[in-house]
Amino acid sequence: MPEKRFSQRGHGGVKCLLVFLSLFWATLSSKAAEHPVEVPAGLLRMGDGLLFPPFALVVDKSKKKIHVVDNSTGQPSVIETYDSDLGKMAGDKHSTGDSRTPEGIYFLEQVLEGSALDAYKYGAKAFVTNYPNFFDHRDGKSGFGIWLHAIDDSVTLERGSKGCVVVRNNTIEKISHYITLNETPLMIFDKVQWQSPEIAKKDASDFLNLLGEWKKAWESKDINSYIGFYASDFKFGKMNLSTFKKYKQELAEKYKDIKISLSMPVIFAHNNKVIARFFQDYSSSDHADFGEKTLYLTKQNGVFKIINEDWREANDPKSKSFLAGSKLCCQTSN
Repeated sequence: MPEKRFSQRGHGGVKCLLVFLSLFWATLSSKAAEHPVEVPAGLLRMGDGLLFPPFALVVDKSKKKIHVVDNSTGQPSVIETYDSDLGKMAGDKHSTGDSRTPEGIYFLEQVLEGSALDAYKYGAKAFVTNYPNFFDHRDGKSGFGIWLHAIDDSVTLERGSKGCVVVRNNTIEKISHYITLNETPLMIFDKVQWQSPEIAKKDASDFLNLLGEWKKAWESKDINSYIGFYASDFKFGKMNLSTFKKYKQELAEKYKDIKISLSMPVIFAHNNKVIARFFQDYSSSDHADFGEKTLYLTKQNGVFKIINEDWREANDPKSKSFLAGSKLCCQTSN
């Protein structure tokens, strides 16, 4: 009889364990359904390691985390996440001395280390961002010296910064391996939104279609259609939209044929602001050049419009050879 009672208790324990496990897995499934894939929104199209690096850094201010996203396999995923500190004051940065961390799409332009740094304040290494970027200037924001830097291990990571993103010394060393100066984005969000890769691919596809129509209008010298992709407040150097249209019309009349090859772009979005970067190989009857183009776009009345563009000559023959051997963007079929 005692053995029988022991057996019954054992069966009861197994049943309880099974119920617990079923509830546990149900909870995990619910959480998985809530965030099916760890892909931060805004990374519409990342680099693949050929022309642009496959990594991005994404800061979630609401959780004080910095994520490393890797696209080496063609499937973006978060591979590392670290604690971070931010500006003493909450909210987006607007002016010099407000001790807020800016929100937007930034690139790391310079690295400082060794004797160039106060190790107690800035740790072993610091990366200088391009804040204020084009969008910040356009929005009337001010300030300078926004860095991604480390902090001495003896100092708390909760003290608050003057606006910089701050991590531990060992973290900055790990993150450094994923940074290519002027190319790796630092995306800073008030709160990161997560989405499936399918949604990101759909958004990227829509943007590539827009880029393809822009290229087609340019090559066909249909200047009215071409200018239709630009915002009414577009600026290019000292030119506004009207003078830019006149300039493009004169070139279209001057050059007999225009042929343009574009690399697959990287596309980064922050709310209704987009930065697209790609290599452009331009040739016509009287002129040819090769370089990297950057388009800045905002959504206006539900449609993305170009508000500014930048081009820099690429003298590195390696880039052009990669472009020749890579999949091109926005090819039209005859």
